[in-house]
Amino acid sequence: MLIDTLSKAQQAVLLASILADGEITKCYPNSRRKNNSYREHFGETQRFYREWKQRQLPDLWYIRQNNLVSKSLPIMTELYPYFYPHHKKVIPFELLSRCAHPLFLLTLYLDDGSLMISKRTNQNNLLYVTPSIALYLQSFSKEELIPFYDWLNQTFHLNFRLSQTSTGCGYFLKTTRVTDALTFLEQVAPYTDVLPNFAYKLDWEARLCQLQHENPQYHVLPSNPSHPYTLEECTTLLELKANGWTTQAIAEKLNRTYWSVTYKFGQLKKAMERVHDL
Repeated sequence: MLIDTLSKAQQAVLLASILADGEITKCYPNSRRKNNSYREHFGETQRFYREWKQRQLPDLWYIRQNNLVSKSLPIMTELYPYFYPHHKKVIPFELLSRCAHPLFLLTLYLDDGSLMISKRTNQNNLLYVTPSIALYLQSFSKEELIPFYDWLNQTFHLNFRLSQTSTGCGYFLKTTRVTDALTFLEQVAPYTDVLPNFAYKLDWEARLCQLQHENPQYHVLPSNPSHPYTLEECTTLLELKANGWTTQAIAEKLNRTYWSVTYKFGQLKKAMERVHDL
């Protein structure tokens, strides 16, 4: 297949984009075009994101006004029947083996997802905030979403479930526990450096700071995950890192996921830097 001439990262960005905000245009009867093309409309506030996307696939995509587009290309003609077997977009399960790169998760989230925050206050001026991740894929049927979230959960070690909505086919995907949302954010947080304008969506610590700024009358506190790190675990993590252990080895030692250790080490490192600055 022509898509296999792309890198794993490029395949992930392309397939997630078609699944989410993008579309492969039709070739109408008697059209002079021999191949299909790609089109994705965007608002001006998200131009930076589409420019980043275009840089991932510079030989396929270019920006024309407020659209990320391609020329009529054989690769789009090849992909069209997978996504539109009956001229209606479906989830191309035959192609999911090419979607295991983290950039698939990132692109799907930035195109069609959000970091949802539930809030609860008490009499002591405390504002408790609880995160959850939503993937708004309600254009797909329940019968498609169930095997898709099974694949998503297994591939990226997540825990999405169906949630009902009044739009589209009636369902979207959502995490239900704090730990599930944080596990998701652990995997996409490393991309904050290349997409800083999306820090509010990628970096939980940055979002907490934003919430505190927006609610100065409260002391913002995140809801505790069901399996928080103990002081002993934090100490062990830092000691093992200092001794040259790999992240994967530390994860196995602590019985945590790779991404959990990566995220927690980042938190501890930031905390130590703040203490040092004082």
